[in-house]
Amino acid sequence: MRLKHIEVFNAIMLAGSASGAARLLHVTQPAVTQTLQHAELQLGYALFTRQRNRLVPTREALALVPEVQKLMSQLESLRRLAAALGSGAGSQLRILIVPSLAVHALPAALARFRQRYPDMPVTIETLHTREIARAIALQEGDVGIVYGSAPHPALQEQTVATGRVVCVSKVGTRGADRRSSVALEDILRAPFIRIDERDPLGAMLADQWDRLGLVPRAGITVQTHHIAMLLAEQGFGPAIIDSFTARASRSDTLHVRTLLPEVPVQISALLPLGLRSPQPVADFVDAVRAVTQDPS
Repeated sequence: MRLKHIEVFNAIMLAGSASGAARLLHVTQPAVTQTLQHAELQLGYALFTRQRNRLVPTREALALVPEVQKLMSQLESLRRLAAALGSGAGSQLRILIVPSLAVHALPAALARFRQRYPDMPVTIETLHTREIARAIALQEGDVGIVYGSAPHPALQEQTVATGRVVCVSKVGTRGADRRSSVALEDILRAPFIRIDERDPLGAMLADQWDRLGLVPRAGITVQTHHIAMLLAEQGFGPAIIDSFTARASRSDTLHVRTLLPEVPVQISALLPLGLRSPQPVADFVDAVRAVTQDPS
């Protein structure tokens, strides 16, 4: 199958008809029909059967779908990369950052950055770590700020800061006390606020309690450290978050305890591999490093 055949095949699978595929591809319906017929002639078997006004995929067509979807995804990645390369990216700073750090560390880092680059356009997008890694690999951003590590063959990583996992809870609520540390197994004895395991910290904690042979009790699961801290501040239970988020709390009634065994939390900067970072990117990373250094 030629690329033109594959694009028409994919469009018909999405739209269910030749006319719908034509609208998706911005071509005429006869052009779609002719391309489909040529593809079927070349393959030697039918890809669709007509039922009323719809094209129904044959068994052979359904077998092709997974590979076609992979190829279309790769084509879209190629288009996005090509567009990014021609977008004049060097004239602005494009920041991709995980939500919790966007709430706390980003404003302070931007304030430092603006002292040196007061007029440079800046775009900010909040995504989760895996999405940021993919976008930086496609050069859709200049720098990604994430928790943990995001190994990718098209990325280079720089360690920005290292903190630790902490337990936060509202003073005076059940399970809260004035100790400076708390064991993980003590937290697991009652429902608590946890980070989803798709987050690097959530995955790290899941690995920790698996190693200890512990099973967490059902509680509240959230996707960001910031939301976990806000719920803890409101007395919904203890939350396990990173020390960077905890340090930014302005609540007088939020008690912070180190989690034992200690679990380190790393903030990393993701950059495209093989490209020398422009000076503004390096200065922004330095600004994030300055505002996230853990004094303890």
